[in-house]
Amino acid sequence: MIQITDCHLFADIQRCSYRDINPYITLRQVLVHVKALEPDRVIVTGDLSGDLSGLSYQHFASLWQQAEIPAALHILPGNHDQPSLLTQFFSHEMKWLQAPLRDNNWCLHALDSHYQGTLGHVSTAQLERLEQQVRAMPDASHLVAVHHHPIPCNSWMDKHQWCNRDAFVALLEALPQIRLVIHGHVHAELTFFQGQTQILACPSTCWQWRHTQEFAVDDQAPGLRLLELHSGGSFNTQIIRVSHQCNV
Repeated sequence: MIQITDCHLFADIQRCSYRDINPYITLRQVLVHVKALEPDRVIVTGDLSGDLSGLSYQHFASLWQQAEIPAALHILPGNHDQPSLLTQFFSHEMKWLQAPLRDNNWCLHALDSHYQGTLGHVSTAQLERLEQQVRAMPDASHLVAVHHHPIPCNSWMDKHQWCNRDAFVALLEALPQIRLVIHGHVHAELTFFQGQTQILACPSTCWQWRHTQEFAVDDQAPGLRLLELHSGGSFNTQIIRVSHQCNV
């Protein structure tokens, strides 16, 4: 399984942003690596768009089609996404927000943290449904995917927080069957633990953030997260960085 996140595509495929990185080009290069790794499924943890445009979602769909990756694609929204457009283009790929996926002895859950501006919030209904689903399958190992970070990064990114994250953290404490949480939003490789749950942040497919007290852009390359889930509840993971070039 592969996680990618925070693609931040623009309507204009020539447009660059931080460090003159073109997100269209870097996503295309990341998807080349995704195909070579031959995953069973690809999870995109939000912020496909960088400008809320319909064209940005068309570009993602086109790049995915061009990459010819024979894997299931699963998408959830981030704060930079336009939910109605995301649903318009990727309704099938977002079905796992309603019903979790089964993978070996793992159950994969998705949460929608899209809220106000850059802030995140997960509805009480979603959290209650998650708790019910985990309790209904106590012998399975559970993974939760979401856009916003549930644990403070101790950096400027905490201004763009998941507002009711304490309710989610309480679930992690109560439900040790949730072995793993993966998220985006922070544009960096970060690892945290909450009780028995490991919480992993993934690099962006475009520009990376430096986690300092003031806003800063890192010079690390775009990346993806590779995950191997084992039937006994263990897993292996690694970050793969992708060198990028500048021609469309």
